[in-house]
Amino acid sequence: MVTKMTSVYELARNLGEELKKTPQVETLLAAKKAYEESPEIATAVEEYTKLHQEFEAKMQAGGISAEEQKAFSEDMAKRGEEIRNNKIASELFAAEMNFNNFMNSIFTIVTSTLTGEDPAQSGCSPSSCASCGGGCH
Repeated sequence: MVTKMTSVYELARNLGEELKKTPQVETLLAAKKAYEESPEIATAVEEYTKLHQEFEAKMQAGGISAEEQKAFSEDMAKRGEEIRNNKIASELFAAEMNFNNFMNSIFTIVTSTLTGEDPAQSGCSPSSCASCGGGCH
């Protein structure tokens, strides 16, 4: 006998399979793949992360002067800007934001349904799709 919980989990798996077919997920997966396969961006992010961790360790040890903090902040801002301006990284960031908006719209529909509200009254309507990334209609 199938329990209600089993049925809900099966529906969640089915939803996941259907979500894989959406442009939001397809775009995200393609952007992630390009990001992971780019040695240039991987090196830049790795260096950024390593420098940040080293700086944090120095700060915790108490060995950072005001000048060093300023120089570090400027260097990291420059490195961060280079990463954000990288076409592959910016496409991934945009795809992640679009995917998150899409998933939020789905969550809004589920939550509205649980509370007995009309999803259109909760901000999920065709007229608001342009602002949320949509996918619910």
